[in-house]
Amino acid sequence: MGRERRSKTRVRFETRVVVRTAEDEVTARAGSRDVSLQGLYVATDHRLPVGTPCEVEIHLSGTSVRLSIHAKGRVARSDGTGLGIEFESFDPDSYFHLRNLVMYNSEDPESIEREERSQFASTELRH
Repeated sequence: MGRERRSKTRVRFETRVVVRTAEDEVTARAGSRDVSLQGLYVATDHRLPVGTPCEVEIHLSGTSVRLSIHAKGRVARSDGTGLGIEFESFDPDSYFHLRNLVMYNSEDPESIEREERSQFASTELRH
């Protein structure tokens, strides 16, 4: 087995995810996993080329209002079971919701705060 290279805390969160590119749209119902402050893995049989720019919409269910996390990203991995998306930028509200999603589903919420400090160096928040 290969050594794990990812360093961000990832959580399992089942929900509806939409990945949009200039030419395509992928909707995975209850198909997200490995959600982190850096990106997510979407279980789907749809393939997109690595490097493809995309927009991601993560629908948060179980809330009294409709909430979605919106991010711009890039396909970092495409394999037989899904797509790995690396986040590149968020609007501030989406980042806040993503942070809470990861923190509340993590076994070590304090690690999220440490990761968040390093994340600001590589991810742009749009105003």
